[in-house]
Amino acid sequence: MRTIAIGDIHGCFYTFAALLHKVGYNSSKDTLIFLGDYIDRGPHSYTVVDALIQLQRKHGKDKCICLRGNHEQFAIDNNGCLDFLWSYNGGYQTIDSYERHDFSIQNHMWWYRSLPIYYQTDKFIFCHAGLTYPDLLSNTPNEILWNRAWLEIDSRPREKKVVFGHTPMREVPFFVKTGDICIDGGCVFDGNLCAMIIDENGNYSFEHVPKSEKDNLS
Repeated sequence: MRTIAIGDIHGCFYTFAALLHKVGYNSSKDTLIFLGDYIDRGPHSYTVVDALIQLQRKHGKDKCICLRGNHEQFAIDNNGCLDFLWSYNGGYQTIDSYERHDFSIQNHMWWYRSLPIYYQTDKFIFCHAGLTYPDLLSNTPNEILWNRAWLEIDSRPREKKVVFGHTPMREVPFFVKTGDICIDGGCVFDGNLCAMIIDENGNYSFEHVPKSEKDNLS
């Protein structure tokens, strides 16, 4: 039995599909944990979200755990309607993706709003931006979704090892001063999409794939 955590996809559907293939995803044995930022900037946000919804429907939300990222929070805060800030951060590409599929993002807002902020096991905490403070409950939802200021200044160990995305790194995995692990490989910025693979004993390894050419904006 494996747990497979996957970093920020940002509308790069074909890269996402390639990573699932590379890790040998087996729905009967593996649990998937997605760390948020499924949408914005890349060209295939609708397709990514639809694929995640279908995975949850087929295998259950306990086997396909989708966490909220700050870009999903953009959509929630704006009720799916573009404003300048969301558009500037890639929201235009998301709405365009939905329109190209003749599907309203309003029909997916229930899913965006349902996304939890974090998920934890006995040994790990999974969330989007990491923990600003060592114990989970001292962190606000806003900090868990957005804050990265702690990365350079804090070396205090967290209550469990934290696996997070949000801050794109050219080399992944990236181990921060706290001992926690960033797996955002900046896929949408021509980097890599990274997976952390954890076995039933808590041992872990990593796989990544480069951005697919099919995920470049036309």
